[in-house]
Amino acid sequence: MNDNALTIKKKWEDVWAGIRLPAVQKPVHDVQKQLVCYLPGTAGRSFIEIGCAPGRWMAYFHRQFGYSVSGLEYAEVAAAATKRNMALLGIEAPVIVQDFLSFDYAGQFDVVFSAGFIEHFRDVTPVVQRICRLARGYVVTIVPNCSGINGFISRTIRPVVYAEHNPINVPELESMHAKCGLQTLFCDYVGGVRFIMPAAGNNFFKTHRCLARAANTPVRAFNGLSEAASRLLHCTLRSAFLSDSLMYVGTHGGRQS
Repeated sequence: MNDNALTIKKKWEDVWAGIRLPAVQKPVHDVQKQLVCYLPGTAGRSFIEIGCAPGRWMAYFHRQFGYSVSGLEYAEVAAAATKRNMALLGIEAPVIVQDFLSFDYAGQFDVVFSAGFIEHFRDVTPVVQRICRLARGYVVTIVPNCSGINGFISRTIRPVVYAEHNPINVPELESMHAKCGLQTLFCDYVGGVRFIMPAAGNNFFKTHRCLARAANTPVRAFNGLSEAASRLLHCTLRSAFLSDSLMYVGTHGGRQS
C-alpha cells in the first residue's frame, strides 16, 4: 500500500500464513438478515471482495447467493491462502494479487464488498471513492466499532491493534458512501451486544496461550448466548456502545432487482 495505510504487507502475511483451511464465514444473525434483505438473490451476479484473505466471505456469498465471486489481495502469502481455501471448497474464484489503490475496473462488479478493510487507512475517503467506482450495483462495507466498550477494550488491552484502525462512526460511514452517489439501503451498528476477543492481537497473550484462553472463553460464551437470543427473539439491539461492528449497504441508482 502507500503512506495512507496504517498497516504493512508483512502484518497480513503473518496473519494469514498459518490459517486453518477450509474456512467459510458464518455471519451473525443481524448481519446475515440485512444481507439477505437488501442484496439480490440472483445467481451469477459478479462479486468482488476487497482485501479478501482467506476467502471466508467469498465462500459465504457464493453459497448463500450463488454469486460469481472473485477477490483482491495485495499480500502474496494471503492471496495464496485464499486460493488454497477456494480450491479446498471447490469454488472457482479468481484471486487478483494487486494493490487496491492501483486496481481500476470502474463499474465492473454487481456487488463490491469489504470487511475490516477501509479502517486501515489514515484518509478513508479516497478508499471509499475507489470502492464505489468499482460497483455498478451494490456496495457493502463492514468495519469494526472502535468506540464504546469495544473501543475501550482495544485501546487498553491491545493498543497496537487499536493504533492500526481509523475509528469510523455511522454518520461518517453513510456520508462517505453518499458523497459517491450511492443510495443508502442500510447503515447502522450491527451484531447486537457483542464484544471483541480481549486477548486477540496482544503480544503478551500470544506467548501465554492458557491466559489467552482464560480471557477469551467467557467473552466467546457471552457472545454465543447473545447471538442465540437474537435469533430466538428475532430482535437485535444496535448500539454504538455495545455492538462490535458497523455495516453499510447501498446501491447506485436506487434499489435494483
